[in-house]
Amino acid sequence: MDAGLDTTPRTEYPAAGLQPRADTQAAEFVRKYPEYDGRGVVVAVLDTGIDAGAKGLQTTSTGQRKVVDYVDCTGAGDVGLQDVEATDNTVRGASGRTLRLNAAWTNPTGVWRVGSKRLYDLVPADVRARMVAERDGRFSKRAAAVRDAARAGSGEESEARAAAAAALEAAYVDGGSVVDCVVFHDGSQWRAALDTDGSGDLTQAEALGAYKRTGDVGLLSRRQLFYYTLNFYDEGRTLSIVTCAGSHGTHVAGIVAAWHADDAAACGVAPGAQLVSLTIGDHRAGSMETGTGLARAAAAIVEHGARVANMSYGEPSATPNAGQWVQAVAQEVVRRHGCAFVASAGNEGPALTTLGAPGGTTSGIISVGAYVGLEQMAAEYGMYARVRDGVFTWSSRGPTADGARGVDVYAPGSAVTSFPAYTRERRHLSNGTSMSAPSLSGVLALLASAWLRELPDARLTPHRLRAAVTRTAKPISDAHGAGLVQTDAAWQFLKAQAARAAEDVAYSVRVDDTRGMRGIYLRNAEDSARVRFFKVAVAPVFPTAADARLEDDADGSRGQQESQAQFDFEQRVLLVARAPWLAVPESLYVGSAGAPFSVRVDATQLEPGRLHTASIDAYDSRNVDRGPIFSVPVTVTKPLDVGAAAAADLGTLSFGPADIVRRFIAVPRGATSVEIVVRTPNTLPQDAAPALFYVHCVQLVPDTRFKRHHVRQRIDLGHKSYGAEGGASEQKHVVTLAVVGGATLEVCLAQFWSQLDRHDLHVRMSFAGLVPVAGAGAELADAGALEPGLVLHAAHAVVRADFAAPMRAEHGIKPAATLNALRRALRPHTSRVAPLQGERDTCLATGQAMYALDLEYRLDTWADSTEVRLRLPAVDTQIYEAWAEDFALSVFDANKRRLATQIGYTDKITLRLRGDYLVRVRIRHRRAKDLDALKDVPLLAEFKLPTPVTVATKFDLASVFTTTVANPGAYRGEFVPRGGRFAVFFDVLGAKLPTDAKPGDVLCGSLSLNGRSSNLALELVVPPAKIEQLKTEQPKAEQTKAEQSEKAPSKSDVDQLEEALRKVRLDHIAKATDAAVRTRLIDELLASSSTDEQRAEVLHAQLNALDPARESALPWADPARLGEPAARTAVAVADQLIALTRAPALTARLFEKSAQSAAEKEQKKHADGARTQLIAALTTKCRALSQLARDDATSEESAELVDHDDEGLEPVASRYEQAAQELRQWGDAAAPAALMALVPLQIAQKQYGRALQPVLAWLGKAPLTAANAAQRAAMADLRDVLLEKLEWTAWSDYFREMAPITHPADYEML
Repeated sequence: MDAGLDTTPRTEYPAAGLQPRADTQAAEFVRKYPEYDGRGVVVAVLDTGIDAGAKGLQTTSTGQRKVVDYVDCTGAGDVGLQDVEATDNTVRGASGRTLRLNAAWTNPTGVWRVGSKRLYDLVPADVRARMVAERDGRFSKRAAAVRDAARAGSGEESEARAAAAAALEAAYVDGGSVVDCVVFHDGSQWRAALDTDGSGDLTQAEALGAYKRTGDVGLLSRRQLFYYTLNFYDEGRTLSIVTCAGSHGTHVAGIVAAWHADDAAACGVAPGAQLVSLTIGDHRAGSMETGTGLARAAAAIVEHGARVANMSYGEPSATPNAGQWVQAVAQEVVRRHGCAFVASAGNEGPALTTLGAPGGTTSGIISVGAYVGLEQMAAEYGMYARVRDGVFTWSSRGPTADGARGVDVYAPGSAVTSFPAYTRERRHLSNGTSMSAPSLSGVLALLASAWLRELPDARLTPHRLRAAVTRTAKPISDAHGAGLVQTDAAWQFLKAQAARAAEDVAYSVRVDDTRGMRGIYLRNAEDSARVRFFKVAVAPVFPTAADARLEDDADGSRGQQESQAQFDFEQRVLLVARAPWLAVPESLYVGSAGAPFSVRVDATQLEPGRLHTASIDAYDSRNVDRGPIFSVPVTVTKPLDVGAAAAADLGTLSFGPADIVRRFIAVPRGATSVEIVVRTPNTLPQDAAPALFYVHCVQLVPDTRFKRHHVRQRIDLGHKSYGAEGGASEQKHVVTLAVVGGATLEVCLAQFWSQLDRHDLHVRMSFAGLVPVAGAGAELADAGALEPGLVLHAAHAVVRADFAAPMRAEHGIKPAATLNALRRALRPHTSRVAPLQGERDTCLATGQAMYALDLEYRLDTWADSTEVRLRLPAVDTQIYEAWAEDFALSVFDANKRRLATQIGYTDKITLRLRGDYLVRVRIRHRRAKDLDALKDVPLLAEFKLPTPVTVATKFDLASVFTTTVANPGAYRGEFVPRGGRFAVFFDVLGAKLPTDAKPGDVLCGSLSLNGRSSNLALELVVPPAKIEQLKTEQPKAEQTKAEQSEKAPSKSDVDQLEEALRKVRLDHIAKATDAAVRTRLIDELLASSSTDEQRAEVLHAQLNALDPARESALPWADPARLGEPAARTAVAVADQLIALTRAPALTARLFEKSAQSAAEKEQKKHADGARTQLIAALTTKCRALSQLARDDATSEESAELVDHDDEGLEPVASRYEQAAQELRQWGDAAAPAALMALVPLQIAQKQYGRALQPVLAWLGKAPLTAANAAQRAAMADLRDVLLEKLEWTAWSDYFREMAPITHPADYEML
């Protein structure tokens, strides 16, 4: 050991870095002002919910309740309630269980309400996974005992039992349990008790009240430490069970305001602040935020008087600063109600313009990027050497697509803090801008707390807070000038500017020449190819008061104050351009109506391929030292021209920790793909640390999310690549991306912030492209758009499409057209627009009820395991930019079970069984008139094809049809020169379209032209259906005598009328309600029947009347059960029908393989009818005999068959066995009707396993349709009977517990 090496460990852990507050001055601020620690401030946390059992989130530094309320804004925990009567202190629960009530509960009204909720719908995925594992473990032991017992015997019955046990285990799926809820009013408030263990015993249960009022917290699962709270809405008609949709929100809350009395270093930024937990992550959508959740959260912020709101959520947005919700937040929450709204910028960096909405894209919301400092490195990341502080590599960067700065300020983007109890972690390390946002929210709570203490009578607006933290931020490595928040500096700014009313005024900036952009953003080649001139319009945005609305301002005084403030407003502004290539006027007078000014931008001399940023800063001429009162960001990404070679060599680039190199490339028009090759030279020293790099490429297309045209890949350098003699072997990484011609491509390479040592990369890229230009029968998809594609019209039989290589020569042209999906448009079968009745569903701006458009679509599948994606393009794939408040759809099977819910975004769903499905859609909006336009909107269902369809392609028309025509000079696809064109002919006529495709359906797939160019989207419109080929009648002279003799003589009008009347009379046998009328009708029909076939028709109709539930009900089930007289009649009628049809039915077997002549085909038709009648007769006979053979005809299925004489006939049981044997010979013994007819005999013979096997097989493959609902119910009952006979209680209990899950009483609420 080196004598000079100090091996003594540190005496203290660097705990200050677990909750980093030093770099932001927050820790020092609280030490300096201990009473300004957030007390008096409520912070709303819009997230997955705060866990009620988390450490550090129980009380504030002053002993107050930390969380003032828990609100599930999504509705995922809602339980609809219904009134029930109590009998002997019990009620029947919504699940069907009997619930025993606690006698100590006070219910003066005597009104009890019940509802139920699936347990797994209330817990996040990780808790559900643990619950499933535990339940599976318990159940597998019970199932194993059944399996072992079934295998113990020998013989056919034992083998059948073993096979049945195996089939049950193979089909086992844990559906969880159903939680029954009982709600009542105790005279002062609503209360509810939950049957969390499924026992039905609530005699010792505590009834909880609403948390906001009582502080009541319950445990939904003791083993999982999973807590819940309650709310009641709509006068006790709706119970809301509030649970966490994930761990994220608890961690965020810990950063804002955790309080640990015994561990100051673990406290949050503002330990004295209180919180309101607003769950916007929906359990049904995998904790995705929803429009409904966001709208209700905005209202809850106002209701709870939150000074600060934190939202560590977001999604890419196609259009920045637009949408129903973001405008409501900016106008109502921020401007009118004075809440400073903070949101995370996103974790999609390091490329530019990768911000998420709402945080990085919305005016009025403070956007926060993620900073990493030295104290974080020491405490959280286990680094043996430190690097410089700065921005986390993955933190999203500005500007926004419309030119705004994007990131307003930075805050620490990692922390070790509170975590939900159910995770079994007291604290947890997480990083992301999700962590930086609450760090800033905590700082704002400190500043608000200080303001309330020192300036209690002064107004503190969100804009004043925003200005304080942005103008005093510490500069760091941000291209647009955003810095690290500094708490004490911001407080000094607030105090210095406290008397200036102008600090409450924000400014809107609109560049009028560019679709109203909020900044100047020149990204594409044409933008910077010449000097540009812009007109910028600036307007003040005044705060307003919540009580200044007309309806709340009875005497007009509040309105007068606001009007006077606007009248008195003026700003004499000094303008400064921060770059020599910008020119602006020196001064500008701004009144309350705003003012425009001109800007000259000369980017012609800027270095190509690089990022150039500047700003136009505006100062108050009377308060210049304050800093800019508004700024206009200017961003220029002047792209590099790749020239005729369509390739660029970026050379060797050198990197150190956190270094980022950006290059901007002008993508040639006609390019469809780019290949980027990253090489590492073999000069890396042996002792150099390996490194992680990001290669991030982004293109921006108007009104399109940036993620639509981006790729971000991680590459490792040096790992496992060191040579024996030192250095490292060369490494090569290839990144490919589909590109849009004419749109600038950013190629961003970054060494990850924590990776040590320096590394070199050599980067080269090349473009390729083959594009469609037109053709007969083919249309360009999205005509006029930048992204090419093809639509083929199958009615053309052969479709020609022409292609060009506009950019460079292309080789190896081998067209391959593959269609792998079928898209079908479905019209709604019900549609209704109505105002929502719930108290939570009012418009924040107007106070009026929101409207909902409810649509229902029928979705039929034609195969098991069908994968389908459902889309409503008018409203889906939108959240923050959406014009409507919310869009949600749920898919239900024929049993009313909800299989999937998708909100905002849609994705693929796999429907396990063929069947009928119901899709329910709800679109919410503030105006009914706007929803009316969508009342007949089609739902697009895109089914994955089990076998892809290939469309053959040729380079010439003749080759599509024949090989006999030689064309030596025809194009063969070897090469196409730059600017060259070629044609491809699609053999649509020869394509084998799916049998389920209907006219108007669209088959979707892709067209590959060569290995370099990106695949093109391909669609094929299914043509009109083929007309069945009709057999043309030969002239009479050409008919043979035999054919003429086979032709049946034509019937007279009288004969046709008699035949029609007979059919009506036959049909009326089953409809007749008067037994005497039915008997007379049967007698008359039999008397008038002249053939056995006609007599058989009458007897068949009589049997159908006697046993109408033959296909759908068990023999002993009421009202299907045949009483003794009816059973005897049924046996007699069946015997007559059997005698008449047995011989003709035999003829059907003779023609099973061949029926050639018309006479043979006609004979087979009649024989098939006789066979159907025979099977029906045998089935009913078995059902009737099974009833007659019971020792007690009124008993249930448990009765044994007895062998007694029946009026001198052979024993009933023997006759039953004979009929059963014949039924097996003639019919399908696995068909439901046969199974239900035969099972009593098998029960009597104790052949439970042999009976159960086919029942399970049928249930496992039966389609889920409305038509077979009764059959499925009867077969499930039959399964349960057989399980009880086998005494397989494990499986009986399983199906009993699953029943309310698989067969709910009604559809779940959306």
